[in-house]
Amino acid sequence: SQAVELSALVRALPPPARGDITRTSPKVDAPPPEKVDFALLPEFQAGAPADLKSALSGTESVSLAKLTIQASNPELFQSSRPQLTEGFEPLIGSLAKVILANQELIGNITVVGHTDSVPLQKTNPLSTNQRLSEARAQTIADMLVQNGVPRDRVHSEGRAATDPVATDSTREGRALNRRVEVLVEKRL
Repeated sequence: SQAVELSALVRALPPPARGDITRTSPKVDAPPPEKVDFALLPEFQAGAPADLKSALSGTESVSLAKLTIQASNPELFQSSRPQLTEGFEPLIGSLAKVILANQELIGNITVVGHTDSVPLQKTNPLSTNQRLSEARAQTIADMLVQNGVPRDRVHSEGRAATDPVATDSTREGRALNRRVEVLVEKRL
């Protein structure tokens, strides 16, 4: 039959060769995009008052500058109190100046308050370390706003004693745990 003969001929044919498909990219005369990387941490450190530089440290990535404000002698915050110890106000003012000078590079700012693990006395109106950490963060956030940082870009939160950086078994360690972190988002 003709169908059987045709089928035998098809099987005898070599497999088909694959054709190459090539696509050419359009030629672009523009230079490659320039990577934008800017460091804010050195600016914050340079702007800090000389006698308070030791209270400011931090880390930085491409998208975030994390400033840590902590001190043990004198303490940044006294135990169980949300008010900043007198004398540290110029440091917060210097942070605000750097933020304002770099507004086009900076997005939101989040102030994170921390406490030691010593429970508050029942007579303390804040009643818990969580509320105390929130109040400390709000204190610093308000100071940034008072120094000109737009309120809609400043947020605050508290983490109580959930993220200690030192032991709470010594006075100095507890003082270091009573700290504030200022997270500065970079606009990319």
